[in-house]
Amino acid sequence: MTTDADDHTRIRLEELLAAVRTTDGPLIEPLSLEPAIRNIEETLEAYEQLDSSAVSPEDVR
Repeated sequence: MTTDADDHTRIRLEELLAAVRTTDGPLIEPLSLEPAIRNIEETLEAYEQLDSSAVSPEDVR
């Protein structure tokens, strides 16, 4: 995957997280998108961990 694709995916996940948080605000108390918010946050964390542990072609040489 290219750096541009990595950045695009991370940015899109962050945009999605912001949109879900915004949507969660007006919901009445018993309803919540908190499980979805946690899921997206965990996905972002995992994505960033995978991205930071990825081996670049320069490292292989």
